[in-house]
Amino acid sequence: MIVRYDTREKVVGAFMLAIIILLALMVLAIGRSKDWFREKVTYYTTFKESYNLEKNAAVKLFNADIGKVREVTLVGNVVHVRMAVFAEYAPRIRRDSIATVQSVNYIGNKYISITPGTPESPQILTDEAILSEEKPSVSDILAEFEVEKTAKQVIRAVQDISEVTALLRDPEGPLFAALASINNSLEAVEVRVGVILDSLAVAVDKVPHTVDLVDRDLNKVHEIGVEIEKNIAVLKQILDNVEKGSRDVPTITETTVKGLAEIRVGVEHIDEVVKSLKKNLLIRGNLPPGPEVRAKDAGLRP
Repeated sequence: MIVRYDTREKVVGAFMLAIIILLALMVLAIGRSKDWFREKVTYYTTFKESYNLEKNAAVKLFNADIGKVREVTLVGNVVHVRMAVFAEYAPRIRRDSIATVQSVNYIGNKYISITPGTPESPQILTDEAILSEEKPSVSDILAEFEVEKTAKQVIRAVQDISEVTALLRDPEGPLFAALASINNSLEAVEVRVGVILDSLAVAVDKVPHTVDLVDRDLNKVHEIGVEIEKNIAVLKQILDNVEKGSRDVPTITETTVKGLAEIRVGVEHIDEVVKSLKKNLLIRGNLPPGPEVRAKDAGLRP
């Protein structure tokens, strides 16, 4: 018998099939996001107390999520915690690995932190126990940090601060005395600065007159320098002339000496000529009488 479906039934069937496929895809997506289909390895560990650890709490390795807490139960006098760790991280969990309960802060959600073991240590098999380490309690932390001793020191420091504050508030205390001394010093400095400023004002008033005098002196110095340059030029010219004249002195001296020698020779020749003429009879009779020669020493002798 052949069953025939009308169009409405076919549409309803297709719609239902689509819904089923969509639901399956959603389940797959949610499962993948929730790690439903990832292979897991189960381990357990024990603690003396639960530390408010809850089911589905994170299991971390180097602060990275590697699994979930599956069950927290009380077995005897210890808390039994079963964990499911992703299979790819199982080789990192060794015999010397340590599991501790940690939290982001003291009031935050708790999680199990696993410290990986050394490569030389054997790997833990499925459903075997991981060594645990108890989480320090608040009293242990307070004892470790010596809170009571620290509180006493803080109280003592507050008391010291209070005493110092009271001392600073005292009008006759060192603070006000120091402030008064500083005030007196500032007044003295202010007076001294006023005197200095007055002196500077007087000096500034005298500056223009001093500048004028300096300007005049500089002009005079310039004029004297110009005169000195002129005199130096004249003196240089005189020295050049003297140098040139000193070069001609030997020649003039030599010429003068030669002229005098020639004059002497000429005078001697003239004297000889005169003597010759005096000896000539024709000329000697016509010569005028010579001047009378008197003895210079006449009448001087006895």
